[in-house]
Amino acid sequence: MPLRLRSERGELRLITTVTTFATAVDVTLAELKLEAFLPADAATAQSLAAWGSSPG
Repeated sequence: MPLRLRSERGELRLITTVTTFATAVDVTLAELKLEAFLPADAATAQSLAAWGSSPG
């Protein structure tokens, strides 16, 4: 299910991916999960790119 957020730049639509290290031998890595949020549409991608390149 896409994540929808309201911001100063309008509505942002994101999808999420989760990566797990299921075959890790180290207990610390076995518990580690990485979650990434990616733009779900072109408008969100453009908004985030502009936000990331703006100063300050």
